[in-house]
Amino acid sequence: MEKVSIIVPIYKVEDYLDNCVQSILSQTYRDLEIILVDDGSPDRCPQMCDEYAQKDDRIRVVHKENGGLGDARNAGVREATGKYLLYVDSDDRIREDLVSITVEAAEKAQADIVIFDYAGEMPDGTKTDLFTFDLPEDKVFSAEEEPAVIMRTCSAVNKLFRREFWVSAGLSFPAGRYYEDLATIPRLFVLAERIVYKKEVLYYYLTREGSIMHSSDFSRNFADRTRAVEEVLGFFRERGLEKRYRDELEYLVFENTWFVPSKEIVLNDRKSIYLGRFREYALGKYPKIESNRYVRELSGKNKILWTLLRRKMYAVMVLMSKLRQLRDSLSGKQEEK
Repeated sequence: MEKVSIIVPIYKVEDYLDNCVQSILSQTYRDLEIILVDDGSPDRCPQMCDEYAQKDDRIRVVHKENGGLGDARNAGVREATGKYLLYVDSDDRIREDLVSITVEAAEKAQADIVIFDYAGEMPDGTKTDLFTFDLPEDKVFSAEEEPAVIMRTCSAVNKLFRREFWVSAGLSFPAGRYYEDLATIPRLFVLAERIVYKKEVLYYYLTREGSIMHSSDFSRNFADRTRAVEEVLGFFRERGLEKRYRDELEYLVFENTWFVPSKEIVLNDRKSIYLGRFREYALGKYPKIESNRYVRELSGKNKILWTLLRRKMYAVMVLMSKLRQLRDSLSGKQEEK
């Protein structure tokens, strides 16, 4: 049985940490190295981490000064000794067979990266977004064979990484910034020779006020999103790969510096200047971005939202969001009965 290093960066999550840690300890796969990285948390988290370590010898604790999510993950990697790396954010939880399923897939395919689906849930257990991907299932592929992979899933938490591959890639998460995943994962996809996708929801991220994913600091979001994209584009340019992956990189810019941040801004402040700034940035990179083949293939809810966004029908977007929240709430109550 191969050892798996699970890295959990921790900061101000004392109300959620136990749920996260217990989901890791409940894994059916037992050969784990659980690295809890206390990123200078000012609450009870440091004490809680030490208490966990006293109860289970698979747990090690790293106490460090606050440096942000990326810096904490990097600290965990330096401590890791397992064959595989798994990142779990400290307010999230994982399915009890996540490690078993992904290690089996990795060993069978000798994969550098195993991708899996993930979903959101509210503190009351109500399920929200589902993230599933249009990628070949249970088949070994590379970015050269499936170029869309570089734009399909930029999160670090829905992947198992072979540690030797991660180290040899020579990459690390940028410290002290948001969207550290966006700056890192697309580059790893290009370097990976063997990727496998499991079409199963194995990870649940918590949707809550105050999380990075729902930050209303649009100035910082703009700076960190665009910086991450610049680093990715520079990486592809330096390796002579920008032309080969042009459509995918164009869509990456569309999604991460126009479509997604604009939806977030509309729900918080429809008069924000950053609605225009994100749009201008994306069009500055790719003036014909709206004709991108992946943009044209948007379907379902995203196609509707994109149409509304282009036509500046922001009030309708807000109404759709409220109706969806009401539906999710009613659905959650029905499940409780």
